[in-house]
Amino acid sequence: MKRFDIITFLSDFGWNGGYVAACEAVITRVRPLARVSNISHEVAVGDVAAGAMILARVAPLYLPAVHLAVIDPGVGMDRRPLAITADRGDVLVGPDNGLLMQAAEALGGLRDVWLLDPERVRAEAGLPPAAVSSTFHGRDVFAPAAALFSEAVDPARCGLALDPSALVRLTPPVWRISPEGATAQVVEIDRFGNVGLALPFDHFAPQADTLTVEIEGEGLPEWTARSVQTFGELRPGELGLLRDSWGQVALALNGASAAQLLSVQRGMTVRLTRPAARPYDPPSLGPKSGQG
Repeated sequence: MKRFDIITFLSDFGWNGGYVAACEAVITRVRPLARVSNISHEVAVGDVAAGAMILARVAPLYLPAVHLAVIDPGVGMDRRPLAITADRGDVLVGPDNGLLMQAAEALGGLRDVWLLDPERVRAEAGLPPAAVSSTFHGRDVFAPAAALFSEAVDPARCGLALDPSALVRLTPPVWRISPEGATAQVVEIDRFGNVGLALPFDHFAPQADTLTVEIEGEGLPEWTARSVQTFGELRPGELGLLRDSWGQVALALNGASAAQLLSVQRGMTVRLTRPAARPYDPPSLGPKSGQG
């Protein structure tokens, strides 16, 4: 194990109530020189899939680090506390509910996995072994474990090895390309109202100035979206299709909410259709169908 100076932290705790601060306090108590870098604490409560996506997007932007992630609806139940090392060298700490897996893959893949023993974690950290709340493992188990691993403590001292194939994995969002266009699930609606789809932009060259947009199964009206590169190219009220900052297909308005215009929510499926008169030329990158 190597020493890490940075511990990233993602949760659904929000900034009120002192939950984030409590975890940071434990980290600084165990490893005073570690620097905590907060990725987000505004993930919707219990939204493991949203947290997993954010963690996978942001963690690779750091140098190798310890990544602490706590979105834990099953806290105190039979879900397992984990530490994972990735091939890039990073260590991920959090619950076995799928939250860590996408990020581990983005960091080169899983190398080793440990089932954390709360008593061993706290003993290694010099904390009282009996003071583990059944409702706040972020503070009492995961935060001290992250601090220990940032100090180059071998995770094997804090738990037992696990078979990576036994870990919980989330069902990936579906996208599919056809001769007529593509369908993809909505995976993100950001604070600006931009609608992020599971569809990788490089696999779906729009190949048309405009496409028809339909929300499947909702009985909503169809819309026309113009293919653009920037928000500023769109006229007021005009729906656009572009490559977002994460390399995915997104629907957007200039200065307004595309999600509100389309009455769309995360998890819905969007159909994009090319004009019938325009012949289809299959893209050279990637498969015609797949999962994001």
